[in-house]
This record gives sequence, structure tokens and C-alpha cells, in this order.
Amino acid sequence: MPKAILRPVPGITCGDCRQAIEGAVGVLPGVAVAEVNTRTRAVAVLYDAPAEPAGIEAAIRGAGYRIGQYREGSTS
Repeated sequence: MPKAILRPVPGITCGDCRQAIEGAVGVLPGVAVAEVNTRTRAVAVLYDAPAEPAGIEAAIRGAGYRIGQYREGSTS
């Protein structure tokens, strides 16, 4: 069964940011969907093995972005 994560990425400001992050995360084996919302500055990912949250976060960082602080009620 696929899993989902939502990560805040405060550096997202435009369509180029969206493309960079979606491209970096979307090519990971096991990632079905990587969607960036520029309004909320968050990345939602639907994935299955072999993908895992640490690898997804590493891909976001590798694209030049940092993961923001989690707030109460955020998806882990």
C-alpha cells in the first residue's frame, strides 16, 4: 500500500522551484507522485518501497532546498 508524506520547504517561491524539486524527487525509485504547492510551500509525495522519507528529504536537499520545521498536525 502506498505511503504519503508532506514536507514543508520554505524556499519554494516559483515554478522553477516546483520543477526542480518535483524532478529531483519524482525520479526516485518507488515514488509515484511528487507534487509541490508553491502557495503552501510544501512537497507532497506518494511513494512505496524502495523509496523512504530520508531519501526523499535528501533529494529535496540535493536540489538546493531545506526542509522546514514541522508544525503540530503536519503529516510525517
